[in-house]
Amino acid sequence: MQTPLPSQRIITVDILRGFALFGILLAHMIFWYNAGPLPGELFNKYQDIASQVLPVLNELLIAGKFFAFFSFLFGLSFYLQMQSLEKRQDNFVLRYAWRIALLGIIGVIHHAFWRGDILSIYAPLGFLLLPMRNWSNRVILILGILFAINMPGKLIELTRLLSMAQPQPQNGPPQDFEAAGKAFLALIKQPHWLPLWKANLIAFSEKFRFQLDSGRIFVTFGFFLLGMYSGRKNWFHQGEGSRPVFRKIFRKSGWLILVCFLCGLSIFGANSLFHLGWEQKPLAGFIFSIFFDVMNASLVCWYITGLSLLLFRPRWQIRLYPLATVGKLALTCYLTQTLLGLGLFYGVGLGLVGQTPPWLNWLIALGFFVLQIIVGNWWLKRFQYGPVEWLWRSATFLKWYPLQKK
Repeated sequence: MQTPLPSQRIITVDILRGFALFGILLAHMIFWYNAGPLPGELFNKYQDIASQVLPVLNELLIAGKFFAFFSFLFGLSFYLQMQSLEKRQDNFVLRYAWRIALLGIIGVIHHAFWRGDILSIYAPLGFLLLPMRNWSNRVILILGILFAINMPGKLIELTRLLSMAQPQPQNGPPQDFEAAGKAFLALIKQPHWLPLWKANLIAFSEKFRFQLDSGRIFVTFGFFLLGMYSGRKNWFHQGEGSRPVFRKIFRKSGWLILVCFLCGLSIFGANSLFHLGWEQKPLAGFIFSIFFDVMNASLVCWYITGLSLLLFRPRWQIRLYPLATVGKLALTCYLTQTLLGLGLFYGVGLGLVGQTPPWLNWLIALGFFVLQIIVGNWWLKRFQYGPVEWLWRSATFLKWYPLQKK
């Protein structure tokens, strides 16, 4: 990172991408790679200290953060690809649209196996970047921040809160979450692919509804924009010149994390200490969620800039460089992580859902990630691209690129 890299790849970005995939793997593995509701009895089954502490750490530090981390890198990659295609004098809009359409096809296929797929969300949002690519930096930055802290979701939620004073018509019976959890558990325990594919494809609309209700789709798009903004500012090209910027963002995001954490903790503590019953009041939950969303976005920025600052230090460059292997094979590694989850926990594999404690799931995730690094190093010594990356690239440019290194 001290000097400009001779190749077109930015190793820092590969390392960040590898780190993001590790966090995504941990977030999915801790509760058996589920992508739907599960009965409460499965979560209450393990009462050892590790199985009580790790879910709290997962909720505070990992869950909901690394999909946003990966989204930032997607937006950055969008800008880098745009630059690369323009240098080729290629029609960027058509080429990129075709590339995103291919990603959407991969995402739909992946969703048929596992409904937690994020690629099918990235594809439609990726098309929105095209008309915004010529907008000013100021507009991109402001919109990126507002979306990253889920401001559109908060406005929608506030509108619902204000309308709760008026009687609302019932749209069918209230949802029984425990029954839904048991039904989903029965689905993933069954040993055949066809029912799983059918149920997952039918649930496609449910996934988008969850994305909207939770605000994740807004957060994802916000970090798309912030990634594109960082590409425009050349923060990952400038080397030493970017250190003051990263340090400034790192410090400000750290203070925001602390303030939001203390405010949220105060709300929770006051409610518990004085028995205020705020958990039954939607407005209190709304205020708490504002602090939580801002803290999540700040934590993502803290991770990105903190890791980038570490890479200015030679010792940390050596320690973190193995992550670049997974980053270079990001799509292949993301899909093979799903193969691990299905093979271990679903009925089409070993069917271990609910039978392994969270701490063991994290150990398995760590071991598998190390294996991905080892196998990835072996692969990259012999081949130029990951297998899925090679197919995606060849289909994008409608010609077979040479896979094996000379």
